[in-house]
Amino acid sequence: MERDEVKQFLSPSPAISDRIIAWLRSENVPASSIKLDSHWISFTVPISQAEQMLKTEFFNFHQQDQQSTAIRTLGYSVPRDLHPHIQLIQPTTQFGNLAPQRSFIFKPKTVTSEQLAAGCDVTIIPDCLRDLYGIDNTTTRPEWRNRLGISGFLEQYARHADFDEFLRHYAQSHTDANFSVVSINGGQDDQHSMSDSVEANLDVQYSIPLADEVLATFYSTGGRGPVVPEITHPDPTESSNEPYLEQLHYLLSLPDEDLPAVLSNSYGENEQSLPPSYLNATCSLFAQLGARGVSILFGSGDSGPGSSCVRNDGTNQTRFLPGYPASCPFVTAVGGTYGINPERAVSFSGGGFSEVFPRPQYQDQAVKGYLHHLGSRWDGLYNAIGRGYPDLSAQAANFIVRDDGEWISVGGTSASTPVVAGIVSRINSARIAQGKPRMGFLNPWLYSQGQTGLTDIVLGSSTGCQQNPGDAQVRNASWDATEGWDPVTWLGTPLFRTLVKLASSDDHV
Repeated sequence: MERDEVKQFLSPSPAISDRIIAWLRSENVPASSIKLDSHWISFTVPISQAEQMLKTEFFNFHQQDQQSTAIRTLGYSVPRDLHPHIQLIQPTTQFGNLAPQRSFIFKPKTVTSEQLAAGCDVTIIPDCLRDLYGIDNTTTRPEWRNRLGISGFLEQYARHADFDEFLRHYAQSHTDANFSVVSINGGQDDQHSMSDSVEANLDVQYSIPLADEVLATFYSTGGRGPVVPEITHPDPTESSNEPYLEQLHYLLSLPDEDLPAVLSNSYGENEQSLPPSYLNATCSLFAQLGARGVSILFGSGDSGPGSSCVRNDGTNQTRFLPGYPASCPFVTAVGGTYGINPERAVSFSGGGFSEVFPRPQYQDQAVKGYLHHLGSRWDGLYNAIGRGYPDLSAQAANFIVRDDGEWISVGGTSASTPVVAGIVSRINSARIAQGKPRMGFLNPWLYSQGQTGLTDIVLGSSTGCQQNPGDAQVRNASWDATEGWDPVTWLGTPLFRTLVKLASSDDHV
């Protein structure tokens, strides 16, 4: 679907829009500041007027150990007759912690010269992934319809100097590759930041060479998303959640020719750490991007079935904790593996079942088979009718990365996600060369024709629920890799040549 078609499909009835705008005008919001864009309305007013409109009071919240303040409120109110028509108002209860936070990077460490010279069973470089997944060299040219997007949040900046040095060592046939940077919501491009940029550097250093001859854009998005306190993040005024809403609004405003074909995201948090209204709003926007031909990839997380495994709804119930956005049924969640012969599920690979989003029809048969195999194990600890994830997997351990002039080794589904992004980008290249549209939303295809292009991972398991003091102690908490779908690796890892053949012969993707 094109941009205008999506907007028209989602727009509320004029009567509903008119009621919201009439309320704004009754509160003396200047007509010139009210902007209606499909099912979103934006406006600008002074804080004092916002307090009157929302029946609340805003305060300056000072974050401990930071030189910043945030003007926010802990709650707000709108007229009762408008409740059914307003999903959320932002920013109101959204807080930001300006300290850099780790995404899904797992234990980065400096590497030795021996490790740099070691084989693929010890360290991973792009050539290891090309050999393992059968990624052939291609002769494609950069194409605007196949732009590769890489998300940058939490003050992670992709460094050009590190990127160029990495290519000289490990992607010598791609030394002319580059990426542009787009700022969203005040996001920066700080090439001399004193903080590490391991995540951003990992993302560009693996996705771009594996994609091969692609227009790449790093979307640097500033700010923080809202947070619901939980045992691992008890302070409601401190958030390390990503500002997905701001990025999504920007991307959806772009004309079709400027949208990325693939969007790689190596970030996420516990599903319960975000307000339900925010979860539903952002997941709906991910669906809109998918409808416009964007393949959206997210790491499945690095906590196995959950981190603290304690619910934050006041019950303190022991429960496996799914991650978001991986749990959104309109994104493709990427789990993790390690080892070459055989390839196994890595213990930190995140997976499970959403507590918010129901299981979509496209994965119903695959997930039901796993649940039958699981039987009564873990009853009461997960939502058996929720969206299951991940959707596929790739290598996720011992990646060599260049950061701030040093060679380091990292792991996590932060590593597997850009690998899959590069592969999907190549599949798009093959389809576009045949005059076919890009892949777009991947999951219905992956769970049908595409699954024969994956290597089923049947060894290994994930672990969780015992990572920090205060966590719920669930003995042997884990998901096992099995034949068919499982919440560790799904059906497995990519077979590039088979996937290209399947995608190129399918006119209905």
